[in-house]
Amino acid sequence: MLRLTGIIWAMFDKPVRMYRGNTLAGCIKDERYHRPDREFVGGYFMETMSLGLSFFATKLATNTDFGGWGREFTRTMESYEHMAGMYLVGEDLPQESNCVTLHPTEKDQFGLPIPNVHFDDHPNNIAMRNHAYMRGATVYDAVGATRIIPIPPGPSTHNLGTCRQSARPEDGVCNKWGQTHDIKNLLISDGSQFTTSTAENPTLTIVALAIRQADYIVDQMAKQNI
Repeated sequence: MLRLTGIIWAMFDKPVRMYRGNTLAGCIKDERYHRPDREFVGGYFMETMSLGLSFFATKLATNTDFGGWGREFTRTMESYEHMAGMYLVGEDLPQESNCVTLHPTEKDQFGLPIPNVHFDDHPNNIAMRNHAYMRGATVYDAVGATRIIPIPPGPSTHNLGTCRQSARPEDGVCNKWGQTHDIKNLLISDGSQFTTSTAENPTLTIVALAIRQADYIVDQMAKQNI
């Protein structure tokens, strides 16, 4: 699993010089909760984003209205001091079809099959992203934006869930303690045991699960179960 992502640029009449601020300096948490009335599960954050010039140009070029060249593109780049950015980041759900497999014919320099990594957006991601674009635009409209430019999702990820927890072996690799279903003394302590992705950086959740797992290991070893 990756993370739901998206970006909104907003243009203002007066300079805002957002590039002077810290990256991801502010965060709106109102949408991070699970509320099924929004027609998707999970939630997302809206984060202010400092605009580095090269980053701004690269991301702006991904919008099909610009294509990375032409007068409309340069006119928007000339408004750099008047632009503000918002980063949209949310939870990604697991799909069985998202997986890593071995290529049937291609080999690496050691003669081993190279990995194929396959990922498709979950329909829930699409609904969440559309909602996030709408809410982000509402925020910028409220503070006087004259133009809103949505940007497609980019490469931003903490890869998670490749050995996810499950109650049944057929649904995952390990149980709720990170202990693999097939091998009792093999435990997984990193983000690959996650059942969904996190909207934010997963480090503290990984640490919490590892501490919890350590207590479980001590208990199971004392009982001679592992």
